[in-house]
Amino acid sequence: MGRILQRYKRLFDDVKKGKLHRLYFLYGPEEYMKKEFVGELVKSALSGDNPAFNLDVIHGDEFDPDRFNDRISSFPLFNERRMVIVKKFEALSASQKDYVLQQISNTPDSVIVVVEASKMEKLLLVREKNLKKLADARGLSFDFEYLTDEESVERVKARLRKEGLAIEPEALDVLIGSVGTHFSDLVNELDKLAMSADPETNVIDRDTVSAVVGRYRTETIWAFLDDLGDDNAGHFIKRMNKLVDSGHDPVYVLAMLLGRVIQLMEIKLLLKDEGPSVRSPSAMSGRLSRYVRLNEVGKRIEQSRRFEIDELDRFLDNLRWAETRLKSTTIHGQSLIETSLVASTLRKRLAEPAN
Repeated sequence: MGRILQRYKRLFDDVKKGKLHRLYFLYGPEEYMKKEFVGELVKSALSGDNPAFNLDVIHGDEFDPDRFNDRISSFPLFNERRMVIVKKFEALSASQKDYVLQQISNTPDSVIVVVEASKMEKLLLVREKNLKKLADARGLSFDFEYLTDEESVERVKARLRKEGLAIEPEALDVLIGSVGTHFSDLVNELDKLAMSADPETNVIDRDTVSAVVGRYRTETIWAFLDDLGDDNAGHFIKRMNKLVDSGHDPVYVLAMLLGRVIQLMEIKLLLKDEGPSVRSPSAMSGRLSRYVRLNEVGKRIEQSRRFEIDELDRFLDNLRWAETRLKSTTIHGQSLIETSLVASTLRKRLAEPAN
């Protein structure tokens, strides 16, 4: 489990164990996880049949000081606690923020106050810093940062497993390529995908993802990859630029290129080492390290014949050169990918072969 997911797990586990604070300041861009946490907090803090009696939600862009003061001064009804949630703290005026800070410093022990903010840059302001300091002293402040790409994928798989579903690797690639890696965006598609899964196998395949998130967008990347190694290298580079210009993330395009080149190299090596025993699609499919639908294995075998092994090796090094610089420089990813493609076409190696 990644670092950020571990932070979230500890946060949720504490609440599920009944470890509650009088004041929470929840900020950061990951709105889905924030919403999930507030739901757990309400469930744990306001037990009983009618939690709504003791829950008030106040929006920063509709703030009324008198109503806020009345809510945080009230005592619980048929419960041990009340909860007041202030959303969009960043939408308050400076004087309203000062008022909130003053009032939540003197709330009764039976009242839990939750203040939410979404814009990270607002923490550079004095009042946000003061709120964080107060929350750290009286309760808890927490940064709801985005999950890493790997953690988002892990969460997607875990959520589907919880519903007894699985997703094919290629289908997951299509989903991420179309939606992105922010979990808040991915989760919006998961319910639709879950309802569309094959009822006999409980598996979500590439066709299902294409149908749910839009076939045109999901299929263009696969058509692009299938053209890798054709006779018109210039046309291939133009298609890459068109993909990025139409909204595909360069990081995703590069990752997909790397995956395809690695797969073609694997096929070439299997054909070289084992010959006839792996020439049929069914035999080859069982030997590949990454899933490929059986009806497409034959196409991949044919595509591998466009290359010599040393060409794929050079291609792979050039793409990894682009990947390294994409992570360590401010150069636009589209330019880096284009440079690696041009160098590969000219049979030049941009980096020394890996040891």
